[in-house]
Amino acid sequence: MNRTDRNEQRASQILQAALQCFLVKGFHQTSMRDIAQAAGVSLGNLYNHFPGKEALILATAEAEQDELQPLLQRLTDCNGERAQVQGFLQDFHALCRQPEWALLSVEVLAESARNPAVAAAFAGNRAQLQRGLAGALQQIARRERRRPALPATLQAQVLLDAIESDALRQGLGEASAADADVLDPGLLAALLGGRS
Repeated sequence: MNRTDRNEQRASQILQAALQCFLVKGFHQTSMRDIAQAAGVSLGNLYNHFPGKEALILATAEAEQDELQPLLQRLTDCNGERAQVQGFLQDFHALCRQPEWALLSVEVLAESARNPAVAAAFAGNRAQLQRGLAGALQQIARRERRRPALPATLQAQVLLDAIESDALRQGLGEASAADADVLDPGLLAALLGGRS
């Protein structure tokens, strides 16, 4: 393994350790020393890879973008097929409901309120999802030869808001077992604006 590969592997190891620390302690309560200890590196080595905690939080936004890529590709490839978009929504919902994702979403929301750079990084990920979903919704409307009740961008926003608010409730511990099917097929069809 060459030096570049080792550096990338070490940065990835540090980022994974930081994510675990953020999940346990939150962004503000986690120190760089905590992250270095969790990653098994010296504090100096940590600073060689990430100049500060904000850089680690921004790297988290990049990691989120990487995780969303297969879902975005699914939207790109949907060709106006309603079932493909429904599958995307169900998969995105399952991802957002993962306990780690939900907890991290709560942390991101709080940090975004304090830090414009963090807000911009995560908002960019959300905007990319919304654009991809809006494009897929427009393809469905064309394929089904119908005029949607809402503009595609707004319809995409409503769908993503429903999924993400459910995940936030999960992350805050407010979701119950009864909330597990927040996007049942009837609601999903209604939000998609077409036949059930």
